[in-house]
Amino acid sequence: MLKIILCDDDRDSVRKCAKLISGIAEKNQLEVMISCFESGESLLFHYAETPDQIDILYLDIMMNGMNGMEVAHQMRNYGCKAQIVFLTISEEYVYDAFDVNAVRYLLKGATSYKKFESTFLRAAKLAALSEDRLFTFEFDGETGVIPMRQISYFEIWQRRVTIHYGDEKTAKFYGRMEQLEVKLRGDDFVRSHRSFLVHLPYIAKFCRHNLILKTGELVPVGVTYMDSLKREFAEYITRFHVYDSEDIKDE
Repeated sequence: MLKIILCDDDRDSVRKCAKLISGIAEKNQLEVMISCFESGESLLFHYAETPDQIDILYLDIMMNGMNGMEVAHQMRNYGCKAQIVFLTISEEYVYDAFDVNAVRYLLKGATSYKKFESTFLRAAKLAALSEDRLFTFEFDGETGVIPMRQISYFEIWQRRVTIHYGDEKTAKFYGRMEQLEVKLRGDDFVRSHRSFLVHLPYIAKFCRHNLILKTGELVPVGVTYMDSLKREFAEYITRFHVYDSEDIKDE
């Protein structure tokens, strides 16, 4: 799933951009999660300590407060490796975009759908290529590597950990849940049960005693974990507001 941020103080522009991205993503069978910020300050506040949780960042430059170029430089200083696309009304900063390794500099009102689409697809491809968050483990003398974003949850039974990932795939290794939690701190994995660690982006629905994941799998939720799990999920949703099809309507 591509995590996309739109930072622009023009709500109408944000809505149009989100609608375009959602349509292009659906057309190309890409799963996206779109989050919006109306100022550079609010974006920096949310991602100062977790800049790696952004795949593509769309930035306006002419905003109240910090301008988009200043925000881009600050995000890079934080270690953000996201693909940056400037979408603005001014040509003034076009050459400065090279300093933050931007994918492209687009002008509002002067960018065709074809160019917008090609820019998004290029950014998506670069994001996939630059993905370096991997989970490594050893089992029976062999080392395994799985992209973090493919993992839906971990399950442990008598120190044997099962990784559930991809299209109903599994892998195993020996470990302890407490060690696993420490290793995955900051990667949106939360304890749902004494024997289960779930990846927040995969949660589709909360039920009374379990979770329904987007993969269709059921993961149990222990009574003592329910409140903290809901709190962590609410914070995650706050960081990544998802546009539903009903939120993005035709003009």
